[in-house]
Amino acid sequence: MEENNNGYKRAVLYARTSYDDRDTDGRNLAGQLEMARQYALSKGYSIVGEVAEDDRGASGAAFELEGLNRVREMATNGEFDVLIPREIDRLSRNLAKQLIVEEELRRAGVSIEYAMAEYPDTPEGRLQKHIRATIAEYERELIVQRMERGRRNKVKAGEVVTHGRAPYGYDTVKEDGKTLLVIREDEAQVVRQMYDWYVRGDETGEPLTIRQITLRLTGTPTWADTRGLIPKIRNPGVWSRSVVSRMIKNETYAGVWHYGKRHARARIQNPDEHLISVEVPAIVDRKTWQAAQDRLAANKADASRNRKYDYLLSGRVKCGRGNHKLHGQANVTTRYKLLYYSCRTSTNPDVAVDVAYRCDLPNFRADQVDAVVWGWIKDLLTDPEAFARGLYKHQAEREQQNAPIKERLDVVDDLLANYRRQLDRLLDLYLTGGFAKDVLTDRKNRLETTIGGLERERAGLVAALDVRTMTEEQIQDILSFTQRVTLGLEEAEHNFEARRRIIELLDVQATLDEEDGVKVAYVSCIVHPDREKLSVVPSTT
Repeated sequence: MEENNNGYKRAVLYARTSYDDRDTDGRNLAGQLEMARQYALSKGYSIVGEVAEDDRGASGAAFELEGLNRVREMATNGEFDVLIPREIDRLSRNLAKQLIVEEELRRAGVSIEYAMAEYPDTPEGRLQKHIRATIAEYERELIVQRMERGRRNKVKAGEVVTHGRAPYGYDTVKEDGKTLLVIREDEAQVVRQMYDWYVRGDETGEPLTIRQITLRLTGTPTWADTRGLIPKIRNPGVWSRSVVSRMIKNETYAGVWHYGKRHARARIQNPDEHLISVEVPAIVDRKTWQAAQDRLAANKADASRNRKYDYLLSGRVKCGRGNHKLHGQANVTTRYKLLYYSCRTSTNPDVAVDVAYRCDLPNFRADQVDAVVWGWIKDLLTDPEAFARGLYKHQAEREQQNAPIKERLDVVDDLLANYRRQLDRLLDLYLTGGFAKDVLTDRKNRLETTIGGLERERAGLVAALDVRTMTEEQIQDILSFTQRVTLGLEEAEHNFEARRRIIELLDVQATLDEEDGVKVAYVSCIVHPDREKLSVVPSTT
């Protein structure tokens, strides 16, 4: 590597912790940086930067870390010559990702030196580093599996694992070395009242909706109010409908607590057979809990059947005050039907229960908004040349956004080609009988593991590009489709499904607001990514 003009190397120190670390043996950030600092000084390097990230929300295999991205950017800009982490697993505990990061930095003219061990750029040095990286990846998986196995064993023995966050209505206690749930009576009374309102009704005998229950609970201390353990996003005594809904569904209140509902890292729902159930003190009886589930299922079925109103921008319109998604609200009588786009956090007291403030955005007539946006789309479609220019401009912007992904894909392809060549040479050596079989088998297994990891990374990068880009063929298909649509615009005027398909095809997005007493819509789409301001005027009909 070339040194800078002053004849010395400029060094950046890098330290990282993640959720699967234990804060021992110098793994804390200060300890890592001090060790890297001493190494750099011993080499006579000039330290030009220190990057440390406590990324306990990510794993040791995470790729897109803020600090690591900053290191890449500095390397691309030629701001330093050598990166110094404490050891290999501080850069990544995933072998393929560690190789990719190293290659990206190498292409930018930056080398990596590890404070705890030196790996010379020789076949032996590269082998040692490869082995150490493989061990780091293995250790990471071992830690994760050990932690998960330990938790599941605890649960199988009758213990609850709540990470210090007992459900509302419960506290945790230690008994014979086990963590157990015990009823917290002041909160349990609130839970019983909640189920009673939902199943049997209030003083009028009419069952309440989840929204009505949420409003009734206003002023009652929430989980966060009583414990004060997490930052509050709502005012004291303000409940969320989503929280009430989850509590109504939670079988813990019927005496059965479940462990393993979601995959720890993939954040996906686990199948029922993965769950472990533990008996806990029940706050409501089983009959009441099941009646609540039956009502939830019936309401869901009714809601599905009752989706009978057409909103052209359904799921594509947001509030200009708080960026919340707007929802459709119908005001239907025997004489008229009015549809609105409404903010759930509006001044309407029946809906302003999910956040700490009330939004003052007024309701927008859906027919007025839909007409204005549809008119804007028609103008785009009836100018084919401008439409095509916009589509290609959109594609060019996507290509620019994809440039880093494509660069990483080139790195992965080169690494794959290199390791596949090594595997081919190894097979030639095996056929000639020049090396011991066990040595060649071990090396073959390591190469195949590395290639497999790189292929998985490549598949992820390719998938990201597929989502974000359009091929020339796809562009031509869209242009052809819009030409057909343009000829049939008159027909689309009277066909909601046709208009909706066009909205989805163009990925139309709208933000509604009121400025100086005038209702406006800011709209954009794939061929017009810059938001355009439109006045929402009352219908003349």
